[in-house]
Amino acid sequence: MIGSVCIVVRKCLAGVLLVLGMLSVPGGAALAEPLVEIKTISQEGFSAKFNPENEQRPGIMIEVFRAIERIDPGVKFVGYEAKGATARVEEELQTGEIDVFFGLAKTPLRATRYLYVEPPLYITRSILAARADDPVQIMGWDDVRALGEKGIVLVVRGTSHAQYLWTQGGLLIDDQAVTTPSNLRKLLAGRGRFFFGSDVNVAEEIETLKVATQVRILPVRFWETGIYAVFSKKASPAMVKRVGDAIRKLDRSGELKKIRARYLMD
Repeated sequence: MIGSVCIVVRKCLAGVLLVLGMLSVPGGAALAEPLVEIKTISQEGFSAKFNPENEQRPGIMIEVFRAIERIDPGVKFVGYEAKGATARVEEELQTGEIDVFFGLAKTPLRATRYLYVEPPLYITRSILAARADDPVQIMGWDDVRALGEKGIVLVVRGTSHAQYLWTQGGLLIDDQAVTTPSNLRKLLAGRGRFFFGSDVNVAEEIETLKVATQVRILPVRFWETGIYAVFSKKASPAMVKRVGDAIRKLDRSGELKKIRARYLMD
């Protein structure tokens, strides 16, 4: 009788110890949390940010996604295989179809619609590009205005750069194209005198299109701004905090700077 009781007790203790062992081991089944999937999207025509087809150089934002997943294995970014123009990105943020987008500048209107995570992922500077065989010299917007119909400025529709241009007044603006490569092709075809965009994106697309001998970046600089991770207001506060904490950790550790350096951003 006593022997039978001892056997039962030993089996019970073994079961308890097994459960305790699972609780104490990181990643043990008893403590495993469900993977948090964070819905996002890539921005079309901005390969410095998103280039998922290139494993060696997938874009700064995809590298940041992967860095966050390494330091917080409980999260996974999904959906960035799909690409959309800036207008689609903003619409899906507003509706909550995506939780977050990595890669928007801050504007007064956007700040009322979305949640911005500090610090910025990188700083971008706005530049003017012209054809390499165009001798034009520009020191500021007054020089562009003085060109009249010969001073058409190309810009990507729906971007912060387009919004900025429209506030300057007196400029002839063409914002029909929705990607940087499209505007560079228009520039080379003579369908605009200048292309206005960010230094990072323009330089990357010039390299991708192999048109470095055909396009020159004018020395004038107009405006600089941070590029941020931006959440939909429909995203859960816990998700926003979790990703924000990870970004700040990457910033403090220097990992964010290392990622930027691979794309000539520092």
